[in-house]
Amino acid sequence: MKPKFTIIFPVAQNVHLIKDVGQIANALAEHHGFDSTLVCYKNSEEYTHLKTEANHLKLDFISPKGKFLFLEKAVLKYLQRNAKQIDVLHLFHLTKETIYYALYFALLNKKGKIYVKMDVYNETLKQDVIYSKKPIFQWTHKKAEKLFFKKITVISAENPTSLTLLKQKFPILQHKAILVTNAVNSSFLKTNFPSINSFEEKENIILSVGRIGAADKNYEMLFNAFVLAKLTGWKLILVGPIEAAFQEKVNQLFIENPTLKTQIELVGNVEDRISLYNYYNRSKLFCLSSPQESFGIAFVEAMYFGNYILGTTGMSSFEYITDNFKHGKWVNPEETNKLTELLREITTNQLLIENNRLQAHHRVVDYFCWEKAINSLLERIYKK
Repeated sequence: MKPKFTIIFPVAQNVHLIKDVGQIANALAEHHGFDSTLVCYKNSEEYTHLKTEANHLKLDFISPKGKFLFLEKAVLKYLQRNAKQIDVLHLFHLTKETIYYALYFALLNKKGKIYVKMDVYNETLKQDVIYSKKPIFQWTHKKAEKLFFKKITVISAENPTSLTLLKQKFPILQHKAILVTNAVNSSFLKTNFPSINSFEEKENIILSVGRIGAADKNYEMLFNAFVLAKLTGWKLILVGPIEAAFQEKVNQLFIENPTLKTQIELVGNVEDRISLYNYYNRSKLFCLSSPQESFGIAFVEAMYFGNYILGTTGMSSFEYITDNFKHGKWVNPEETNKLTELLREITTNQLLIENNRLQAHHRVVDYFCWEKAINSLLERIYKK
């Protein structure tokens, strides 16, 4: 009988299927024969990624039943009915919800294993965990946390620094904490892109993918740096849903400087993954200017297609992804002028970009594909 791997993530939407929420379970099913199921409310009209990058994953929809204190009654009911059939329960983040779902599962299935993926900023691990602002509740939850740490089988962080910080913060996790990095689905990529574009096939494009104009993504920095850099023969392409205020700013700039229309392209949202990856395949540079990212999976996607990457010092996994800056550079998220200088420096160094192409691709193939990223998890699951 296939081992049953179940993720509890009530808020999962279609997009979560191509993130760690769906892809760890999908990889375990595809490469190691697990029966993988994601339990959630029906938050999207369609879950189209089940036909593509998450085609080894099953969904089990639950219906909202309100809350018992801060816990979803529907989740508690699901565990009550199914806990004994679950071999590995997968939960996300160190929250009070995760703690009590795990403890309830452990009560119902004493042989079951529990995996928690932290998905956290490095800086957060240097701060106290606040479960409640009320001292009596905080004390209660901290007591539950100690029992939770004893009951879980394995807990993972996304980069070596966060793993070290996690072990330092909670010494009880010294032998339970492992590295499970975020990754790409190489099966999907190899099927649709048997080879990546050569340097000659690539274009002088600086690409960014995200929520364009969202306050927490700091796109004004990248946009302003590109305009100030006055690059000859280069184009900035922004892919993703566009905030209205940001679109207005761009429109006004085009009125004031019409020549920029040929250098800046706002594509909008691209839901088709192959179409999205084609942008990565065409471009030479990839940039995110967010003040913070716990991982930044778009960097890994960009490097798979041979892009040199630019980021900010608030990105927790940037050093690890770039192999200590071999495949990219970063700037302070408030220093637009430094990013301007960096854009000028990199775009005039075609040899650097050319030499980076295959090296960056192989870095991802060797370290950031899901079938390899889950190896440490598998070892811990099967450890006697």
